[in-house]
Amino acid sequence: ICGASSGIGEELAYQLAGHGAKLVLVARNQDKLDAVKEGVMKLGATDVQTISFDFADVKGSSGVINQTVAWFGKLDYLVSNHAAMINGAFLGVPYLQEAAFIERIFRVNVLSQIELAVHALPHIEASKGHMFFTSSTAGEFPFYQMSIYCSSKHAMNGFFYSLQQELMARESPVSLTVGAFGFIVTKDISNLLDDRLLEAPEWASGDVKECARGMIESYVTRPLTMTYPRLAGYLNRFMWYFLPSYHNILIEAVKPPGSEGRCDEVRCN
Repeated sequence: ICGASSGIGEELAYQLAGHGAKLVLVARNQDKLDAVKEGVMKLGATDVQTISFDFADVKGSSGVINQTVAWFGKLDYLVSNHAAMINGAFLGVPYLQEAAFIERIFRVNVLSQIELAVHALPHIEASKGHMFFTSSTAGEFPFYQMSIYCSSKHAMNGFFYSLQQELMARESPVSLTVGAFGFIVTKDISNLLDDRLLEAPEWASGDVKECARGMIESYVTRPLTMTYPRLAGYLNRFMWYFLPSYHNILIEAVKPPGSEGRCDEVRCN
């Protein structure tokens, strides 16, 4: 599980522990990983290893797969859940426009994910396993003040939906699910967004525990896409394509009165 030290990845690790899974937890912060490992072991995981790694190092991402196989001899499931979330007005924050900054976000959100898939695929084919890549509804339509994040998720969707087609065409035993996740309240998200957005109605926001349960179910049902929260995801897709004023609705929902925009970064891992 990549991005396992907090949020969805952390909760997923706890729930998989109840099934007696052997887990490798990957994130940047070793102290947080150690705390999650302790909780996972108490819940019944039979073997838990940790890797402290920053996925901005794209080439080094393959080492996560290699180390996992060295420990366990095989790889059944890959959950690529790490992400760098950027929230800020592109035209209002100068460093958001710098190529080096944009490239760093794409290394984490896109290129490292591809690198993981390339190196995991032979092992998961051998075990007839499953890959889950956590994307976002921000990869299907735009959100105000999230241009870089949205563009990275659009790129991620373009690659992994195309990869799904290649796996299907070659009748590969590997299945791949793209997680189209919307607004899910985690500690990282709470620190990033203002109170107005955190007061979303129940149907429009998701629960971390329920999301993790859905991910585990996808290991069995193996859907092409897991949309969560489901109603909000389907409704947003419909409005984006069929409601011309949806641009304005998104802007008004997010834009603080009189603001020129701000930028915050949360690396959710």
